[in-house]
Amino acid sequence: MTDRYTSANSRQSEFLEDQREIFDQLVTEEWDTYQDLNWNRSRQFEVDRLFAQVRPERVLDIGCGCGYHDLLMAVKPGVKNVLGIDYSEKSIETANRIYPHPAVKRQVADIFSFEQNGFDLAVSFQVIEHLIDAQTFLATNRELVRPGGWVAAVTPNRQRALNRIFALMGRPIRLSDPQHFREYTVDELRELGARVGLKFQGSFGYGMSIPIPLLRRSLIFAPWALRLGYGVPSLADCICAIFRR
Repeated sequence: MTDRYTSANSRQSEFLEDQREIFDQLVTEEWDTYQDLNWNRSRQFEVDRLFAQVRPERVLDIGCGCGYHDLLMAVKPGVKNVLGIDYSEKSIETANRIYPHPAVKRQVADIFSFEQNGFDLAVSFQVIEHLIDAQTFLATNRELVRPGGWVAAVTPNRQRALNRIFALMGRPIRLSDPQHFREYTVDELRELGARVGLKFQGSFGYGMSIPIPLLRRSLIFAPWALRLGYGVPSLADCICAIFRR
């Protein structure tokens, strides 16, 4: 899978608790990292698989970034409106300019001080791994959805195929990005959710990449990788954990 953060974050190899300058930079100076066919394909895949398990009307996209997920979710059957929030002002400006939709609104906001609630679905794509306090993040998500509503977190799988290969070779496993504080397995996310009163509803995986450094490509052909990870979720690049309040 293409990691949209790799280009900008290669300039900052140490973890930063506040990363908004990185995301501001991405959407202003590194926009080409968003224009990737394989990444678009993976975003469509994860939204399709998520909406096979949830049926929301009001959606909150936490850390909406460039806004492409908002666009995909807004056209799903039954969805009436999507609110995307991000603490990067430049991300919101770019999302509104590049990916507008009449059912989508976006605003600059920090999830930990966000005051709206009653959503049917609170979803975060590639957010939880950037946070020091993942448990509080999930607890906050829980309070933003109505009773019976869904919380979903999409994130890199710490036990993806590449890390398992590293472990077999006696090498330390790697974070997929230096700005990730921690990466998780489905079981770890399930446990975090249980601690804050979220009921685990299911999960899925997708994507599987084994890079060939000299060729700057993956051993697995990109269109196949999404479904291969879906079929073998324990080895997938990314996972999605779905909870219910």
